[in-house]
Amino acid sequence: MSKAHGSIMNDPINRVVWMNAQQLNPNNYNPNFVYNSELKSLERNILEFGFVQPVIITKKNIIIDGFHRVMLSQTSKKIIEKYQHKVPCVIFDVPRDKAMILTVRMNRAKGSHIAAKMSEMVRELIDTHGWEVKKLGKQLGATKSEVELLYQEGVFKMRDIKNHEYSKAWYPKIKEKDENTTKQNISTSS
Repeated sequence: MSKAHGSIMNDPINRVVWMNAQQLNPNNYNPNFVYNSELKSLERNILEFGFVQPVIITKKNIIIDGFHRVMLSQTSKKIIEKYQHKVPCVIFDVPRDKAMILTVRMNRAKGSHIAAKMSEMVRELIDTHGWEVKKLGKQLGATKSEVELLYQEGVFKMRDIKNHEYSKAWYPKIKEKDENTTKQNISTSS
């Protein structure tokens, strides 16, 4: 076996285990959201093609990536019937700060973020886990000024949210529940 082949065999995708979705718990920092129409699309994709990527969890069964797949495995009658509450998982032995960064990277590649929730997470990564602004920006795929903006306590109360320019992956604030969203909707009004 070649050296390259050996390293491929150590990739997380080769450690997939099927776990009961009822035993998995959401993290409390995920700034991502999914509209109902996208959730329905995800449900159709799982039913038609199966699970095409595993849920990423910590050793304590906290979801790093894949919350909506797990939620569907707990609530969709058709998915429950097909998979009996089971979801494919890869278990990562990482500290909370690394789990947070992985969540952001995975979500930014797939969706949008609520800036207020991102602000909470950035403050925790800097204040609790000791991340430097520049290094954190590089890890999150954000500019230094975006990280500095998110780090400011109460920044969204002080800023003119309606007129502030955000990168396409960010939304300024959470709005009340709406029939078009699963849990949260976004708004640019204060």
